[in-house]
Amino acid sequence: MKKMFWIVTMLSVLCVATSYGQYNGECWVVSEGTTVYKLYSNGNADPQVIPNLPQASAAEVNPADGVVWIAVSAANTVYRYNPNSGEFLAIPDINRPSMIAINPADGSAWIAGFDAVKKVSGDGAQVLATIEAHEPAVAVNPKDGSAWITNARGPIARYDATGNKIADAPPMGEPKGVTVDYQGNAWVADSQHSVLMRVSPDGQKLVEITDILNPTSPRINVKDDSVWVVSQQSMLVNLSKDGTKVTEFPAGMAIVAISVSPTDGAIWVADLLGATFTGEVSKYSASGQKLFPNPIPLLQPSSVSVGYWEP
Repeated sequence: MKKMFWIVTMLSVLCVATSYGQYNGECWVVSEGTTVYKLYSNGNADPQVIPNLPQASAAEVNPADGVVWIAVSAANTVYRYNPNSGEFLAIPDINRPSMIAINPADGSAWIAGFDAVKKVSGDGAQVLATIEAHEPAVAVNPKDGSAWITNARGPIARYDATGNKIADAPPMGEPKGVTVDYQGNAWVADSQHSVLMRVSPDGQKLVEITDILNPTSPRINVKDDSVWVVSQQSMLVNLSKDGTKVTEFPAGMAIVAISVSPTDGAIWVADLLGATFTGEVSKYSASGQKLFPNPIPLLQPSSVSVGYWEP
């Protein structure tokens, strides 16, 4: 209990810097599975951190109100902290949470655990829907509240805002990454079988790409509806919505996650190794220019997030 109080206190110190009702280009980072950092758009780090989180796997911020959602796998819990009111709430009984997709339109969160995705109300008080899936990934479309959910055993489906299935996509071997644009089209990545697929809102296959090796962490650039994806944990690849390769460039040694800023199209990269072999978070322009590596010694960053909303 004392330890949890300390974490809440640290959260209070950290999050008061988040401006209410606006986004200032911050990127949230999970480091070494134990600590959450906030980085500003210029790469500087907030001096306060959220420490001692057992197996933290994801940290997502709702850019509409600054509410922070943190998945802590060892506790089977997602924590919701509202810096505006000081409220700190635990959402329990989520088996090994690993991913969070926030809908800034209503503040709700779709939380992927080991065996299900749960949609939680914006205030964190209610589980609104539960969709069973094995090692799922999830992406929500703020335009209509629908979500695409993958199942690592093959199935891929789209659900409406209430959790009812409304479309099935062609299954893949082991899909573990998904992103969605504002029209409801989804890109799904199967790294194990080196397949990247774009599907329409009704589940029709639009594009299938098999020449990008080990694609992971697909992320939509809402400025042009292109998609960024990591290949072989080292290359960043940008594809137009019809699957044409726009650009590619090396961006790390062991990239495990990326996030694309809706404001300027820049790509934030979490690299487990980096130049110092201890880990690095860096930011690249859409043309491939490295804007900066993070100046503080991040250890094994595993998650980066700048939010997802209409610019």
